[in-house]
Amino acid sequence: MNDIEPYSLSGKLRRELKSRAKTRPVDVRVGKKGLTANVMTELRKVFEKENLVKVAFTQDREIRTTLLAEIEDKLVAVSIAVTGKTATLYKPLPSRK
Repeated sequence: MNDIEPYSLSGKLRRELKSRAKTRPVDVRVGKKGLTANVMTELRKVFEKENLVKVAFTQDREIRTTLLAEIEDKLVAVSIAVTGKTATLYKPLPSRK
């Protein structure tokens, strides 16, 4: 697996990803039960096809921050933008063999 560091993304790439994220619809919603196995499965499915995932949360700020960090750790993804209760994550597509 690639080990992505948030600072390894160039400014140009980060700007382009943020721009794409603004108009992107929400892919996955995290409900009051938090990060369930189903939520993680859906996130993995989206990351198999695309390198951006937009996630909407219903929890308070402290819980959202914790959940976002947990998603980043489990999926080896980088948070690109957080706006209100919505976050966008980036993970390079796996190389096709």
